[in-house]
Amino acid sequence: MPPWLVLVSWAVAGDLRDQAAPRAFPAGDTTGVYTYAFQDRRNLRPGQRHAGGVWVTPTARPGEPLPLFVYLHGLNRDRILRRWLHGSHWDLRTIVGPMALQGRVGPLAVAVLAATGDDAQEARTIYRNLDVGAFIEATDRALRARGYLLDRGRVVFSAHSASGCARGNGLLAAVGSPAVQTILDLDCCMDGTVARWLSDAPPSQRVIVVYQDYMWRNNRSFRSFRGVFLGNAALSLRPMNRVLEHYRMAGIDVHNDIVPVALWRWLPELIPP
Repeated sequence: MPPWLVLVSWAVAGDLRDQAAPRAFPAGDTTGVYTYAFQDRRNLRPGQRHAGGVWVTPTARPGEPLPLFVYLHGLNRDRILRRWLHGSHWDLRTIVGPMALQGRVGPLAVAVLAATGDDAQEARTIYRNLDVGAFIEATDRALRARGYLLDRGRVVFSAHSASGCARGNGLLAAVGSPAVQTILDLDCCMDGTVARWLSDAPPSQRVIVVYQDYMWRNNRSFRSFRGVFLGNAALSLRPMNRVLEHYRMAGIDVHNDIVPVALWRWLPELIPP
């Protein structure tokens, strides 16, 4: 079996966890985040506006084409607007920003899409029938209004938790989308069906799945997922574009901890300096 088809399973070193863990961010602070409307009536609870948010790294320069990293949050019980760019312990600015300043990644734009309405309370409905290309286009317009450009040939589309569970919704809406070059699945739903949906992506579209099994006591079927995903990858015309990594982690919140760890692992490769 070619080496890229082997399931990678490794323990996350303490120094990497410490390095990747975001520091506390002032609650509600959205410094540098440009917000914009994207199907607000459909995505947001009444009274909220601007479902989209995008931030550029401190290394970005106006007029320079920027790769785009899109992040979809999971279930939103508290209906928080633009989670992970909203000022909290978990904030993509405090994860990606240090990587850019240290020269680990090149300049890039980071976008989130908020889901705060009733759809955001269930894995089967969150980001229902998402139009991935339209969201990237809306993000592009928001950046152009501020002098920044997107490199539409370098789009990484990621999702965490429940936003990668239902076909045609959220992360899985990006499968086969010509607007997305790389799909990054961050500890989403795992069974043979989801594995088939992901591995059915065009051979040219890279699909990377990272997961932990420390805390799950639900219907995730890791053995089934691994068998289908790796089996289909072996038959792909470009098997190196299918990656499955198991992170051996422990802790009270490893489901969220895996996000910065995975980004420190993968963004330098996907968006090199």
